[in-house]
Amino acid sequence: MQIDVVDTVNFFSKAQIKNLKKKINYILKRLKLPRNTEVCITFTDDHFMRELNSTYRGINRTTDVLSFPQGKLDSAIALAPQNKNIILLGDIVISIDAAKRNAMRYGVDINREIDRLITHGILHLLGYDHKKKRDAKRMKAKEDEILSSLVSRNQF
Repeated sequence: MQIDVVDTVNFFSKAQIKNLKKKINYILKRLKLPRNTEVCITFTDDHFMRELNSTYRGINRTTDVLSFPQGKLDSAIALAPQNKNIILLGDIVISIDAAKRNAMRYGVDINREIDRLITHGILHLLGYDHKKKRDAKRMKAKEDEILSSLVSRNQF
C-alpha cells in the first residue's frame, strides 16, 4: 500500500504520522483492497477546508472531512492485478480544527476522532454514502466495524 500523509498544520510528530500510516494500512487491508492501492490524506485547517468545500461542493463553510475519489474503483481493481498498475483510491482532506471540535462535542479522544474521520473518508472513496437513510445505516455499520477492530488492536 502506498499511503501519503500530508500535515499542513504541523499537528503530528513524525512518530504519530508513522502510526497513522500503520492504521491506514490496516484499514485498507481490512477492507480487502489490493496491495497496490494508493491513498493520500491531508490534514489542514478550517480556512483551507472552507475553500475546498466552497470550490468543489458549492458550500461556503468548513467541514470535517472531504473525499476525492480518483475514478472507477471496480475497473481499476480488475485491471491492476494484470498490469500491476497502482490503484489510485483518491485523496482525503481532514480539518484538524473540526476534528478537535468533534472530539469535544462527542466526548472522545482527538486520536479516536481522527481515526473515525479517516475511516469515514476511505469509505466515501469506496462509494459509501449517507444521503439516504438506508445508505447512512450501511456506512455507519461499516465505520463502526472498522473502528471497533482498530480499538481491539492494542498496537494502535
